[in-house]
Amino acid sequence: MTAMSEVVRVACPHDCPDTCAMLVTVEDGVAKKIQGDPEMPFTEGTLCTKVAYYLERTYSPDRLRHPLKRVGPKGEGRFRRVSWDEALDEIAARLKTLAAENPQTILPCSYAGTMGMVQYSSMDRR
Repeated sequence: MTAMSEVVRVACPHDCPDTCAMLVTVEDGVAKKIQGDPEMPFTEGTLCTKVAYYLERTYSPDRLRHPLKRVGPKGEGRFRRVSWDEALDEIAARLKTLAAENPQTILPCSYAGTMGMVQYSSMDRR
């Protein structure tokens, strides 16, 4: 059986101001290679370090694939798997408690160096 291979033109998922164009080689539905698009006038085919190693992080056997909750003292490395709903509900409840007790403990981030216009208007407005 031969692998079906194609090169797909995509935009960088990091929403940086550069909005880099990339060429991704996909075989049987799995990304195998990422390279900068040489036709992108601003970057001329160059990728930043974050994106250059994107596949290694995405397909790493060490990548967390499910939310985990610590079940012992910090530092023991003991966790149990929880659902996304449970994880997000607990995070939201903790943030609401913190906001009620002292709103200054929660720092909304309106802009950071790697954020583009999409993220600029998102996080602190939820």
